[in-house]
Amino acid sequence: MLWTLDNVTLAGRGRSRLERVSVSIPPGRTAVIGASGSGKTSLLDLLTGFTMPDAGTVRALPSSSEGLFAFWSPSDLGLWPHLTIREHLVAVSPTGNGETIDRLLRGFGLETLQTAMPGNLSQGEGARLSVARAVAARPQVLVLDEPLEHVDTVWRERCWRTLREEVTAIRASLVFSTHAPERVLAEADWCLCLEAGQLVWSGAVAELYDRPATPDLAIFLGPCNWLDLSGEGTDSESRQPVRPERLMVELHDEGPYTVRQEQFTGSLAEVELTRITSGQPVRVYHRPPRAGLRAGQRVALRVLLLLIMFGLLLGQGGCDAVLGVPKLVVASSDVVRIPVDGSRMPAPRALTISPEKELYVLDDSGRVLVYDSQNHLVRQWRMPESSVGKPEGIRVLQDGRVAIADTHYHRVVFFSKEGELLSMFGSQGELPGQFTYPVDLLQDPQGYLYVAEYGGSDRIQKFTLDGKYVLEFGGLGTNAGQFQRPSGMVWIDSRLYVADAINSRVQVFSDTGQSVGVLDWAGQGGLYYPYDIAMGPDGMFYLVEYGACRVTVADPAGKLVAQYGREGRGFEELWTPWAVTVAEDGRVFIADTGNRRIVQLTLAGERR
Repeated sequence: MLWTLDNVTLAGRGRSRLERVSVSIPPGRTAVIGASGSGKTSLLDLLTGFTMPDAGTVRALPSSSEGLFAFWSPSDLGLWPHLTIREHLVAVSPTGNGETIDRLLRGFGLETLQTAMPGNLSQGEGARLSVARAVAARPQVLVLDEPLEHVDTVWRERCWRTLREEVTAIRASLVFSTHAPERVLAEADWCLCLEAGQLVWSGAVAELYDRPATPDLAIFLGPCNWLDLSGEGTDSESRQPVRPERLMVELHDEGPYTVRQEQFTGSLAEVELTRITSGQPVRVYHRPPRAGLRAGQRVALRVLLLLIMFGLLLGQGGCDAVLGVPKLVVASSDVVRIPVDGSRMPAPRALTISPEKELYVLDDSGRVLVYDSQNHLVRQWRMPESSVGKPEGIRVLQDGRVAIADTHYHRVVFFSKEGELLSMFGSQGELPGQFTYPVDLLQDPQGYLYVAEYGGSDRIQKFTLDGKYVLEFGGLGTNAGQFQRPSGMVWIDSRLYVADAINSRVQVFSDTGQSVGVLDWAGQGGLYYPYDIAMGPDGMFYLVEYGACRVTVADPAGKLVAQYGREGRGFEELWTPWAVTVAEDGRVFIADTGNRRIVQLTLAGERR
């Protein structure tokens, strides 16, 4: 353990700042979470010796007598007014190594400010310096009070990435306070929950997230549904926690609920429902790709089996899924980086591989990025317009043109491989040849172009190469042949396979739009918002699941073969992935959109 607190009380005005706190803090990454005034800063003050307890004991347990045990970044930053930025780092560095200092200055965005004095820094710049100084000291434990809280979004994520890498490199532990659940989930393995000066929970982050004991504890790590999974009863003892990403709100003609309203916030949606049989109001949270429910619609709730079957031990025998789907065997995993766009760190939205084995990427800055087979960026260009919204689908056609589904401009745009704008067709509307939100496109062996769209007229339209309308099929709904966001397509043996995202299935059509099959793999746990589909050289489907944050490999005959990934921001983790493509040599590329990166998987020999 790093610290042990035994029955610690810290007096305050009116009430104790901390009251009878007993807890041990293990090595690793620990978050202290709570609302303002809950006692987070008081607890860190005790750990660092800045404050002494009025009752009880605090024992620090260094793992080594060598070097500094802990370095503190306090809430007021604690900068030294007489030292420059660089001098702050040199003053605490045990080696004074210039290369290390330079690396930290770059990593925390302070390289151009290294001669500046604290009095001339913004609050965000000062916050970056305070954390960089703590890292430069190379302690056994970094103690950070709401680190980087006042840093702008782009630099906050960059600095957290640097902090994460540096803590790992020096094999230090990290204890930090925060009020943000997403920061705990991204950066901590262990957490302490404080409320009004009392410790109400301590333990593994995964335990609190997946299996909270009460609704009050669940909310520390964000919204959580508390649902009766056994039937119509309302007995609180029969209710179980269901996090938003594991609840699907599905349109269903016989669903037991009607929608009153949906409030979409980007990362999740809050839906107010009414149970038809009792009139009872129900509020649920789920994570759709975008707002899609309307008042009066009938819906059903579906909880992923992964959450219901708490007793199963996951990950044994090479399996991560509840129903025994093996883990995808990966020889290596690499990251293809998206170049910054000014001060912005863009995220990938769509991927495709050209016949020349180049990787084409659409990012959410409205750029087309082209990488060679060694993942070197070789050229890039911008869409004609992108202020309204960004494109979401890209293909390289048989004649070498690059076709892009320009989603929020309701059109298809064609470029040369060098980025020269050649032509475009389409306009906003629901008539033949018009689009609501075109999201993907595909060319069949005969040269016809299929364009998938969502937004109310969820359908697929078929065109000649010069943009002449041929036919359409689909429509919004849940029946066979209908879609809720058709968002990825592949062509196999005269059949069009479509990832029907919100309906969590793959539908099969003939080239005339006739529905000939539905694949949902329900017997193996099913899919959760399959946002894209690709065909590998092994003849398998590769589906990226936005809701489950993973890639699933499936046999077109109807069997789930393997899966990769889980929700998160670390190794073998994905965050709201949008797209997938597979190269001829078997490399799998994943648009890990929420983590603002492209993940390349090289599969083990037996999967090649």
